[in-house]
Amino acid sequence: MKVLGFLLTFLLLAGFTHREDADLVHRFIVLPDSHLTIGGKTNINTFNCAIPRYKGRDTLVLHEGGRNVRPVFVRGSVTLDASSFDCGLAVMTSDFCKTISSKSYPAIIIDFISFERAPTYGHGEDRFKGIVKISLSGITKLFEMDCSIEAKSSGLIYLKGGRDFLFSDFNLEPPKHMMGLVKVQQNLTVGFRLVLKLDDDF
Repeated sequence: MKVLGFLLTFLLLAGFTHREDADLVHRFIVLPDSHLTIGGKTNINTFNCAIPRYKGRDTLVLHEGGRNVRPVFVRGSVTLDASSFDCGLAVMTSDFCKTISSKSYPAIIIDFISFERAPTYGHGEDRFKGIVKISLSGITKLFEMDCSIEAKSSGLIYLKGGRDFLFSDFNLEPPKHMMGLVKVQQNLTVGFRLVLKLDDDF
């Protein structure tokens, strides 16, 4: 009987502890004003290519698992149209799209895996590290990335992030222009800004 009483007491305490640390679930709808930029350098100047607007219908689902538990995404994929890149000059845009094989691999996927901690909302820009999986030109790799979240009074939430890459990270060769007279360097800076809103129907 003493053993049974102990087990019942333990289960009751465990139940209360679970309720105190219950998971918070956030569903974020990705809005069209979201964009992705890729910047780099040539031996003459810099360039910046962007997907200026998001055309998909993705929803991110983030689970925050209580104290000392890393928040994880149950659903974290955002799919972007690789052929939507605009580099400002038609020849640069054409060469860049050929470099990333946008016809063969029309989707660029940013797949959020986890954050190092639960973000705070509504207290300015909150900065933290995130684990993100990126799929580009048929290659998928996992990276740690600088991220930030900022909630606005309008109700919109801005999730930003970025880091430096090399073309070779995705088995790509930098594009060449004007018969090789302009050479693009290996280094790239990739940045995203997702405009999100909470799913009111959840």
